[in-house]
Order: sequence, then C-alpha cells, then structure tokens
Amino acid sequence: MNLQFLQLAYSADMPTPAHIAQRLRHIRRQQNLTLKQIEIRSRGKWKAVVIGSYERGVRSLSLAKAQELCEFYGVPMSALLDEPDVATVNPPLILDIRKVRAQIENPDRFAHQIYDVLHWISAVRQDWNGEVITLRKSDIDTLMIVTRKTASELHASLANRDFYFTKLNQV
Repeated sequence: MNLQFLQLAYSADMPTPAHIAQRLRHIRRQQNLTLKQIEIRSRGKWKAVVIGSYERGVRSLSLAKAQELCEFYGVPMSALLDEPDVATVNPPLILDIRKVRAQIENPDRFAHQIYDVLHWISAVRQDWNGEVITLRKSDIDTLMIVTRKTASELHASLANRDFYFTKLNQV
C-alpha cells in the first residue's frame, strides 16, 4: 500500500488510539476516581484491569464500549476525541459549582443563569470535574452579557451569593 495514501487517509486532525487512551485517563482523573473505584461504582461492569488497559492503549476500545464508558462517566463521546483548551488568566477567579447548583433549587434567576453558563463552559472545555471552575476573561464577558451586569455588579452578585471557591470550602 502506498505510504502517501495512508498519510492522506489518516488525517493529523484525527485522534490516535494513544490520544483517546490519554483522554480516558484524563476524564477519570478529573472525576477523582481510581481504577478500583470505577470497578466498584460500576458494580463490576468495568474491571479495573480493563480500564487500565484502555488507558494505557494496550487494549482496543470499540466504539460501542467507548460510548458505554462515556455514559458511565457522564461525558459526551466528543470528550474522547477533542483536546480541551487549557489557557487560563491571572489572577484566577474560581467558582464553586456545588454552591451554584445548590442555589438553583431556589427561584433565583441569577443563579440559574450562572449555572447554565457554567454548564456550557464545562461542556466546551470538556471539564467534567463538576465541583469548581476557573473563569477566564471570555467566561466573565459571557456572564456579563447573559446576566446584563457590569463587571463590578457581577462580582458583587457572585460574592453576595458566596459562589466563589475558597479553600475553606474544602473542609
């Protein structure tokens, strides 16, 4: 077979099996799960040794198994294929998604708007941690547009609802 044909058939933009294996491990670690915890939470459906083999790239992962594993992790299939954007700004502004989620049970329109935008940002970034999120300048701009607040009004509203993450929240 012609090597040039193979290079054309396999685009550099396509994820390699090694890339997918790395993404699997990244997603599991983002959710703070060990291989053993995966086995326990899945009630034995996903064996630790099998997941480890997928993550090392020594075992083939079928499309059907990849879909099932993504469903187990609660992430879209695209999370295995795309590399998330990791650029951040200084100083980092970190929101506690758990606090925002707790507030959406109340009829607080602002909390709902913040939660919807944070959910969207998480999906775009493929950040499946679900506990905290670091805001970038573009995220703040988006929040200002959605909530129709100035930067100082947005900051005050986030602070008044105690949505900012602090180390004390970890206790």
